[in-house]
Amino acid sequence: MEEKIFVQMTEKALFDFMLFHTYSKFAGFLSNVLGMAVAFIGIILTIMNKATIGQLVLYLVAAAIFVSFTPIQLKMRAKKQMQTNAEYKEGCSYLFRKENLTRVQGECETVFEWNQIEKVVSTPKTIGFYYGPDKALIVPKECFENRFVQIMQIVMQNVDMSKVNVR
Repeated sequence: MEEKIFVQMTEKALFDFMLFHTYSKFAGFLSNVLGMAVAFIGIILTIMNKATIGQLVLYLVAAAIFVSFTPIQLKMRAKKQMQTNAEYKEGCSYLFRKENLTRVQGECETVFEWNQIEKVVSTPKTIGFYYGPDKALIVPKECFENRFVQIMQIVMQNVDMSKVNVR
């Protein structure tokens, strides 16, 4: 059994995956906690009359910067990668087989044995096939068209279930 799909990355799908990848790690989570902590401290100090309204505004601005910096940075990175990465710009094909997962772009063919796939994750817009800590094949869900179930059956039969987190 073999299923072939053509993958044309979109900036929105790449941004979605990058958000997931960043916020699923402790550092991404910590930036949000830090931002909320700054806002909370500003509010508490104002309630206790230890900070003025002007200082509260500064606390809230600092909190907004902490919380929004990462998404803005990721949005810019996604845009840049869409312009510079040939795989994203031109698109490529993926072949899902019992034996392996193969990426085909022009004349270049890269084969990933199923035991190389460290985890499979889903985001609202993508499915990611990690083959290293920071390396993944990213497939926008819309590229699966009507073959999502068939492809995921191949994946489930060949990747250890403990490595698959698809909703």
